[in-house]
Amino acid sequence: MNERFDRGVAAIDGLGGGYQAIFEPMADVAPDLSRFVAEFAFGDLYSRPGLAPPQRQLLTIATLIALGGTDRQLSFHIGAALHVGVEPQTIVETIYHCLAYVGFPRTVNAMHTAKEVFAKRGLLPLKAER
Repeated sequence: MNERFDRGVAAIDGLGGGYQAIFEPMADVAPDLSRFVAEFAFGDLYSRPGLAPPQRQLLTIATLIALGGTDRQLSFHIGAALHVGVEPQTIVETIYHCLAYVGFPRTVNAMHTAKEVFAKRGLLPLKAER
């Protein structure tokens, strides 16, 4: 479509996603939505220098937890974090850290989402650390 879009699709693919699998379900309702997300969020923001992909993923996970009601996006970004080399325990610690700032309901819901992603990837049980 354009350079921003192509850069965005490449960024999504670099996170282990697949542009079509993520956005195809909305194509019949809001076909431009996927283009907006690909161009701005991934083509402009995710493609900027200054943060490594693991850092971006942990920031995105924390932000999605704070927003709440973002289970689909949270699931994608937890999977993306794993894809770019973030250890499951680091994701768990990131979720724990959100507890003091966003509260129990959002943190517990996020942990359930993480557990689902970990289970689908055969990463359970995790070794508990304290």
